[in-house]
Amino acid sequence: MDKYKFSMPIQPRYADFDMLGHLNNASYVTYFEVARLHYFYEIGWSLEDVSNVVAHFTIDFLIPVMPHTEIICAIKTLSLGGKSFKMQYELQSKDGQVSYSKATSVQVCIDKHTGKAIAMPDNIRALLTSYEKL
Repeated sequence: MDKYKFSMPIQPRYADFDMLGHLNNASYVTYFEVARLHYFYEIGWSLEDVSNVVAHFTIDFLIPVMPHTEIICAIKTLSLGGKSFKMQYELQSKDGQVSYSKATSVQVCIDKHTGKAIAMPDNIRALLTSYEKL
């Protein structure tokens, strides 16, 4: 877990589990999304005028999450581009020793007023660079 500066606990809900008794694959994406929002708040990105959208998302399901499993979501920004940035996610056991899934996404910066992709503003670049030591 030390390779991630940010992590947060995730509380699975009863409805998140499928008929086979393990966490439904769609729930993983939702958990990553919730943690990503908190990551942005942690670094100081208010998302008021400039936000971001998912342009690409990949996920590897490694071990099923079963009910009563205490999990955390760890996130980091891997790299920065002109308009986009790449993030990495990992759903882990509470102690960080077991990895249940790993994912990456490409986020594109958008102007919330126009909905169009924009160059990453200098202040957002500085927040990500400073937090992750990129």
